[in-house]
Amino acid sequence: MSDVIAQLRQAALFRNLDDDVLAEMAECTHPRTLDRGEILFHADDPFRSFFVVNSGHIQLSRLASSGHEKVVEIIGPHETFAEAVLFMSGKRYPVDARALEPAELLEIGAEGFNHLLDTRPGLTRNLLATMSKRLHQLVQDVAALTLEDATGRVVGYLLAQTEAEGEEQPSAELHLPAKKAAIASRLGIQPETFSRVLGRLREAGAIDVEGDRIRILDARRLHEILE
Repeated sequence: MSDVIAQLRQAALFRNLDDDVLAEMAECTHPRTLDRGEILFHADDPFRSFFVVNSGHIQLSRLASSGHEKVVEIIGPHETFAEAVLFMSGKRYPVDARALEPAELLEIGAEGFNHLLDTRPGLTRNLLATMSKRLHQLVQDVAALTLEDATGRVVGYLLAQTEAEGEEQPSAELHLPAKKAAIASRLGIQPETFSRVLGRLREAGAIDVEGDRIRILDARRLHEILE
């Protein structure tokens, strides 16, 4: 149980909770492992749990009637997902969740967690803060999709990734959490457009690209592109 408590504490949602609260949470939590490409749940599956990512990346997506897959979000280590379904009517997952690589998760049972929300106000405040932050990010995403061109979307994504990795510096290196096609879908552009934008940014001296690693050479230049 001590390992589960330590892993829970790494998630932003639970970071400042007391040990006794985390110990109660651990009682309704169990580890889960996924192979690359393994489906965790499908859209419209009954909601029973939400999750913390310990390692790996999880892709959340929706399948259109045309058969085209739209990536909604890519969840990385120490992030939570599906907790908002706790408050949704119908209690069904709204997206598909699939492992982009071998992944280790914590699965938190909804029934036990709901009981904790009734008795632990600090946990409720943390959950509201996390959901508010995610809502703010979704508003920014919608603004980018409607107001920014392809270059603006890619630059915004790169800067957001450096901030998420704690690398908000004039120069930084980041690891792309998924294949370029998945990231392009997340940004609402074609994969070839994503690659072309990266190529132009490299030619401008703002970044360097090597496989799935991108080095930010001039963050100030990237910010100027967004202005």
